[in-house]
Amino acid sequence: MSEYKIITKKDYYKNKNKYLNMIEQLFKNDDSKIANLKEISEHLEFIFNENQDNDSMLILNIECEKIISMINLLQYNNVDNLWCLFSLFTLKSERKKGYGEQILRYGINEVKKKNAKLLISGIEKGNKESIRLHEKVGFTFSGKMWNELACGFPENYLGYIIEF
Repeated sequence: MSEYKIITKKDYYKNKNKYLNMIEQLFKNDDSKIANLKEISEHLEFIFNENQDNDSMLILNIECEKIISMINLLQYNNVDNLWCLFSLFTLKSERKKGYGEQILRYGINEVKKKNAKLLISGIEKGNKESIRLHEKVGFTFSGKMWNELACGFPENYLGYIIEF
């Protein structure tokens, strides 16, 4: 049975090593270029930056004390109604079973609860599966790159948005 755990900034720093160890297991034995623990650790440091006052969350889908999928979300520049989806990842052995869609829908509902009006996501141009998933849950291509929608975000990612 899946359990979703929402990790806030305070909880993350209190249990950082525990969460990073769990995430490391998520990436173990995954040789895909998206399975990059260093990059995810940097994402988490960015979204949970203690020097910023913005809201952020890491959501884990946990089964039998193992992360099946994860998503992290960030309130963009302290604008109450603008959020960014920073990363979405599913355990390699559990892909194509609906976990990515489930956690993405869960994350969307969580930012809606925070009165978000817009959620922005950046997707690598060649990541057709992620594009299909985003479109399935209601995202549309903005016609812009991610860094054009959210200043300071990586270049070369397609900018997808969902409005509430």
